[in-house]
Amino acid sequence: MSIARYAPPRKVVAATLLSATLLLAVPLTSAAQDKASPLRDYLTAKRAAIQTQSARVVPPTKIHAKVIAESRSGVRRLRIGPTGEFQYISDSGRNYAGYNLGAGSWDSLVGTLASSVADEYIVQAAVQGVPLDALDVVFTSIPERKSETLAYPNNLSYVAYIDSPATDAQLDTLKRAVHANSSAIDLVTQPQQVSHAEVEYIHSAAVRDPGLPPGLRDFITEEKRPAVLARQGKPAAGKEKAEPETLVARAHVEPRTGLRRVFLGKDGYHQQLHDSAPGLLGYGLAPTVEEHLLGVTGTCLTHIFEVQAAGRNVLLDALELTVDGQLSPRFGSNVRAPARFSDIRYKVRIESPASEKEIDALRQSVEATCPLYNLVKDEQKLEGRIVRGAYAEVND
Repeated sequence: MSIARYAPPRKVVAATLLSATLLLAVPLTSAAQDKASPLRDYLTAKRAAIQTQSARVVPPTKIHAKVIAESRSGVRRLRIGPTGEFQYISDSGRNYAGYNLGAGSWDSLVGTLASSVADEYIVQAAVQGVPLDALDVVFTSIPERKSETLAYPNNLSYVAYIDSPATDAQLDTLKRAVHANSSAIDLVTQPQQVSHAEVEYIHSAAVRDPGLPPGLRDFITEEKRPAVLARQGKPAAGKEKAEPETLVARAHVEPRTGLRRVFLGKDGYHQQLHDSAPGLLGYGLAPTVEEHLLGVTGTCLTHIFEVQAAGRNVLLDALELTVDGQLSPRFGSNVRAPARFSDIRYKVRIESPASEKEIDALRQSVEATCPLYNLVKDEQKLEGRIVRGAYAEVND
């Protein structure tokens, strides 16, 4: 097992948040020039890219992701981008009719939040000329049940492990800028206007062709339904219903490229990779974290369609969901406010022998119980703190 070793945290002193526009005009501090390091070199290049982009008119970024429930396995395949060039697999554990082929939506959400916070620290450090030599963000969530039928990742918090010669006041200003400007933090801490899912319903035959291989219908009835009914059963005498365990993810910033490598769970078994946008030193090696963050809400909705279909005994032969949204620009000559998500829309395509009335009832039950759909709609609290020193692991 791996555990974190870190120095005792120093109290961060409150400071006034400075305008990013003004800070871009401030040269790197002399402390940054005293010692060369790969991450400091990257921040210098990032700063130049930000200045270049700040001189241009930059349009909003359209975000598109598609999730497909894969036939007999029920695995959720997430494709990110207009052509689906980046893909992630989202799956459940064996106790929930999955194969653990990919991280679940809850774990992925915490991972994307860790990466988002790390990315914003890098961007704001470049803006403010704060020297950094190493950065890791450990993000945690202790889920709570909002109602009998709804629980989701809340109690959000992070620890940013920062190796830097900057003063406490500089790091406090940096943290304030991160919280003020992060579109991801805004997405989960402020209630968002999210549309109801638009359903494209295609009626399929009540009896499948026996010559066809097993499909999604078979997964729902033979695998998912027994698992869902087992979870809905009453706990044994003397035992309370188990609550979700604490979620944890660590985002490590690669010092030479700014790529964020994210390790999900205490064992880091599943991993994610996030890149920057093209105009901000991105290499096109992975999706931006903003794209993945919105895509993860789509994998959660898709999974809950499977869960509710199993619990309500609604047969599904195909299930595809798309999520679209818009992200205002981070920097540009036309930018007057921090980047924010808007116009979040979901569309689901369902093939089923069920009636339109049953499918609409299914949609309503999904929206009432989907964890991440409701997390985005609700207001959450998020706390963060900075620990000086590079993140380190030791093995027991």
